[in-house]
Amino acid sequence: MPNKVETSDVPDFIKKMEKAIHCENENEDRLSDLPDNVLLHILSFLNTKYAVQTCILSTRWKNLWKHIPTLILHCLEFPTMENFTSSVSKILTLRDSTTSLHALDLDRTPYDGNIPSELLKKILDYVSSHNSHLRELGISVRGDSGLILHCVSSCHALTSLTLSVYPKGGNNERTLFPKSLKLPALTSLFLQNFAFCGDESSCVEPFFAFKMLNSLVIQKCEVRDARVLVISSETLVNLSINNSPHEDTITDKIELSTPSLRNFSYRGNHAQKICDKGHSSISMLALRFLCLLFGFSRHFLIN
Repeated sequence: MPNKVETSDVPDFIKKMEKAIHCENENEDRLSDLPDNVLLHILSFLNTKYAVQTCILSTRWKNLWKHIPTLILHCLEFPTMENFTSSVSKILTLRDSTTSLHALDLDRTPYDGNIPSELLKKILDYVSSHNSHLRELGISVRGDSGLILHCVSSCHALTSLTLSVYPKGGNNERTLFPKSLKLPALTSLFLQNFAFCGDESSCVEPFFAFKMLNSLVIQKCEVRDARVLVISSETLVNLSINNSPHEDTITDKIELSTPSLRNFSYRGNHAQKICDKGHSSISMLALRFLCLLFGFSRHFLIN
């Protein structure tokens, strides 16, 4: 997702923009004289809440935010959930409907509670209706996983996907990762709190359909009804598997068929059986295991 300006920097950022606009020569507006595409690129790095606030700078800026190709919607930037819900609804309503959406980052930290169902549906409906040019999508919420995954499956132009999805309610059950998800252009995938389910075989291969995948991060995930997690990809270069040391291991065995792999990191409570069947070209494999019994980390380097 786009690197945004930190919240603590926003007041100074707005002040600097005002200073640039209202310079000593009242007839000169240096910043506003920049072309729209440059200004929109600058605004795309801001949390949408603060991008909207630039409408007060001058008449030139009044409607500019409505054409920003990114939406960064983080609940923690708002004082209350009610304020977040109301503001996001207005943003989606007022945004120019003909402007392409290139990236959306929705963050209602799952540990803070459920995202309101109506708000989640409104955001997902908006994504689905503007998904033809959507390249980057990030969703971190506790909510209806069925709605979320249905929306994701319709975004065929995605190149980057970040999902941290917890089912509604207070429990921390895993979200089932769909077996039929196909995103042909996807190059970067981050998953947190998912379960990969096997079938009649003892193996599960959840990422086989992602033919362009370059980077894969699996965090706090598990395998069900299978003993072997197979990761097969001709294009995968970076792989990271991270589980909390207080959780069960992801599975008994990890089988890699990744001839292009350069970087692989594993973090868990004990060593897995890792089998490389793809003749990965990594010159050095670094595995980190947290040893709970002795309370220290061990580092293993395998040539």
